[in-house]
Amino acid sequence: MAPLSLRDAVRRHPAAWGMAATFAASLLLRGLYLAGAPDRDWPFSVFFAGDARFFHTAALDLARGREAPAALPYHPPLFPALLGFLYRVLGEPRGSALPYKLALACVGAATVAFCQGWWRRLLGTAWSLVAAGLYATSFGWLVLSTTYSNETVSALWLCFTCALALRVGGRAPSWPEGLALGAVMGLGTLTRAEHLGLWPFLGVYAWTARERAPELGPWKPWAVRWGAAVGVSLLVLVPSALRNLDTMRELNARAPLLEPLPQWVPVTVYGPLNFAMANHPGATGGFTPALINQGGSNGQLDPSRPEHRRLLLHGYAEGLRWMMDAPGDAARLLWTKLDLWLDGLRLGIGVSDVPGGLTGERAPVDVFVPDAGWLKWPLAVLLLAGMLLSLKPAHAPFRLLSLVVLHRVLVTLAFFGYARGLLVVFPALLPLLVLPLKILGERHAGVARRLPALAGALLLLLWVEAALVAARDTPRRFMASGTTDAVNGKLIQDDRVRLWPQP
Repeated sequence: MAPLSLRDAVRRHPAAWGMAATFAASLLLRGLYLAGAPDRDWPFSVFFAGDARFFHTAALDLARGREAPAALPYHPPLFPALLGFLYRVLGEPRGSALPYKLALACVGAATVAFCQGWWRRLLGTAWSLVAAGLYATSFGWLVLSTTYSNETVSALWLCFTCALALRVGGRAPSWPEGLALGAVMGLGTLTRAEHLGLWPFLGVYAWTARERAPELGPWKPWAVRWGAAVGVSLLVLVPSALRNLDTMRELNARAPLLEPLPQWVPVTVYGPLNFAMANHPGATGGFTPALINQGGSNGQLDPSRPEHRRLLLHGYAEGLRWMMDAPGDAARLLWTKLDLWLDGLRLGIGVSDVPGGLTGERAPVDVFVPDAGWLKWPLAVLLLAGMLLSLKPAHAPFRLLSLVVLHRVLVTLAFFGYARGLLVVFPALLPLLVLPLKILGERHAGVARRLPALAGALLLLLWVEAALVAARDTPRRFMASGTTDAVNGKLIQDDRVRLWPQP
């Protein structure tokens, strides 16, 4: 038998080849971005510091097999464990974080490729490649997927969650499907705790899809299979809960006169604490440790302090009490949070963040956002149009994506308004942005063919630009201003920082 030509191989497996090409192109762009970045050797990015310091320290402890001191389980454990695994496999950092950033770039590129795989069934080949091109070239994701950011892994689990839920639709999942969905939901929760809150939204989608297909049979087997998937996701959390059990007991023993902390903590204790920090008279909509700083603790959470213990235990009640006492201020704060979340739409494409540019601000533990924001509201309208179109029977599968975005909006309103919080739902958000364009294009046969081709050609220019930037003798430099440490005079990375290109 004669060997297959490349053209025949692509014709036989177009989806696999499309995903492979998407992965290669996405990884190439991330590599070019790092090659031209001044921070390629640092464990964090100029455009996003986040929790990089904690992740690095925790990963070192894991790689060395060193038992860390008992501390509150504030950060979900999966990303530090992944980074610790990379430190073991690749060796501990020796002056450069580039190998680990490249490994994380592979995760980010794989997420784009997997998304393109299931977007193809929703949008068709041409528009799925356009959406994948927007994801691959997103400046926000070029930053997040090449630094120590658990959003990179969280987006991968969200991609798998959406793909599996769409595959199942309104029927009862098979046992392998239920096991896979439960495992992915559990792993997503170990990366970002709010991922577990997607279950009700997945249930609503599955139930409404079932209502549209009464031939799917009785509801009891359906409920049993979905319940089993939820059970699997909870089982995935058990090892983390058992590890936290000893920690919480030790912390309670250190302060026996205070109200005890809950001993059963599957992932993290940050729910009540973050809710209180996000909803009080001094709240800004974004992250601020103002409540923790009361009493001169300098942003350090100490569960042995009565005021911190109160927030850890009764943060939800305190936040809700303030919202009830000051409904006008609470309403304005909710809008501010939503506005900050939508700032994620300011971020453009390519290594130069076209069209927003590279002058802007980085809010505390958030990603850089450019000053120029004219993309924000047109894209917000486009997103809303996509969500409304998903209500039509012809576009029913998009309802799942609208529910995922709605879940993220509710999380944002309850806690902090982060631009990176919008980026992390790109697997669900981008098809909703593209859907109205696809529908408009299909009204004219010529436009339907040419519009995605034109968009793809323009996106390809971003790889050329990235190569030109990477080929420079010296990487681009940036100036920064913000609050400085009184002792060493360095910028406080957890505070607001203004950035602009060095002339």
